[in-house]
Amino acid sequence: MSIKQALRVCVAVLACAGMRTLAMETPTTEPTHFSPLMFSLIAPAQVPSPDWDVYGLRINVIYGACRDLYGLDVGLVNHVKGTTKALQVNAIANISDGPALGFQAGLVNTAGSTFTGLQIGAVNYAERASALQIGAFNGADHIDGLQIGVINVTRTMLGVQIGLVNVIQDNDIPFVPVINFYF
Repeated sequence: MSIKQALRVCVAVLACAGMRTLAMETPTTEPTHFSPLMFSLIAPAQVPSPDWDVYGLRINVIYGACRDLYGLDVGLVNHVKGTTKALQVNAIANISDGPALGFQAGLVNTAGSTFTGLQIGAVNYAERASALQIGAFNGADHIDGLQIGVINVTRTMLGVQIGLVNVIQDNDIPFVPVINFYF
């Protein structure tokens, strides 16, 4: 199986898992506004406003922001202030402040809380991750999974790092070039 085929399978599995999770989602008790479509030039110049949730497609021409995102996100830069369960493909950055599940592809991909899925970009970061990170720099406070890149850094890990510089800070031998692991 080629790398492209493996990535396609990963994306398909993550998309199916995300849709299954969406179906099990329970609504919050606070009143929310949601839309199946969001279009943004530069937030707050967007329809609907940044305090809405998106259940569907979000298009960011330059920069877009929303509260929660469930679906597909495309454009230059996006910012999700709450929960992200999506396929995010943005040329410059994907920024998720809350928990995130899915696929992020862009120059910079960040998840401020937890991330489950696949990140592909020049710089990938997640506070806590169950993920595959592929990029020039991959970072996490804790990761269960695989990091493939030039520089891979985490404080704690259950998994494998492949790259020129591999650092697991709380490991007996924290720095190992080429391949590093902790189980």
